[in-house]
Amino acid sequence: MVTTFTETKTHYTMSKMGQIAAMVQDGRSDDLKKMIEVTERNERSHVFFLGKQYTLSDAKQILIFMQDAERKIHRNKQSSQ
Repeated sequence: MVTTFTETKTHYTMSKMGQIAAMVQDGRSDDLKKMIEVTERNERSHVFFLGKQYTLSDAKQILIFMQDAERKIHRNKQSSQ
């Protein structure tokens, strides 16, 4: 069994990195975090995210990237105020 994430906002084709970047801009890394938590709770090894299957390890690396990018955006917003 694979845990799935369905993108509801985007109706156009975008690269995976573009989709991830859009999620980061929207502050939506928690979507992936929840998917990872469900996958671990169900003792599964893969996450289906943005139309692609990722190993749990790869999904965690993507989450780290997303959270880091969100922190940078937040810091930049704070410093510009």
